[in-house]
Formats: sequence, structure tokens, C-alpha cells
Amino acid sequence: MKPDKVVILGIEYKITYVDKPSDVDIWGRQSQWGQIDFWTRSIRIYDKDLALEDIWESLLHEVLHGIVEALHIKVLEPEEAHDSLDLLALALTDVLFRNGWVVK
Repeated sequence: MKPDKVVILGIEYKITYVDKPSDVDIWGRQSQWGQIDFWTRSIRIYDKDLALEDIWESLLHEVLHGIVEALHIKVLEPEEAHDSLDLLALALTDVLFRNGWVVK
């Protein structure tokens, strides 16, 4: 199951899945696994040939960016905190799949 939208603290974001990492970046600057755009309220996720767990991990990572932005969580805003968001997304993905809340 791959959702096509997510509501983050009252703001709905459309989720689009793309076949190439270079298509994730709406500005075409670099290849990425995922990207959230606060202006267009959209999330783009690379998903071709990826395990469902990897897709969810990327999606949750972008959702965490949305939460950090909406709540102005300063400690997680700097680029140095990006690794922490990766770890949180990995942990949340594990919880979802290990508990059967998301099924392959």
C-alpha cells in the first residue's frame, strides 16, 4: 500500500511516486530518494524497484520534515540533523512493518 496523500498537522500534501531519483527534485538539481515541497504541498518519492519498506522509510522521512517545519523544531532543522531524521524514519518504518500496521 502506497498512500497518495498525507495530512501533516492539518496540511494535506499530495504524494507522487517517480521512476527516477533525478525526477524527485522539482528543481532538477540532484537525484534524491524523497522531497517535500512546502509551497506546493507535495511530496515526491522515488519508488522504482524498491522494497516497500524503503519507500515507506523515504515517505516517513519527508513527513518528519513536514512535522519539523510545522512545529518549528529548531534542533531538527539544520542540515546536520538530517541523519537524525533518517534514523527516526527507519525506526518508525520498523514499527509499522514489525507490528503489521503496514503489510507487504
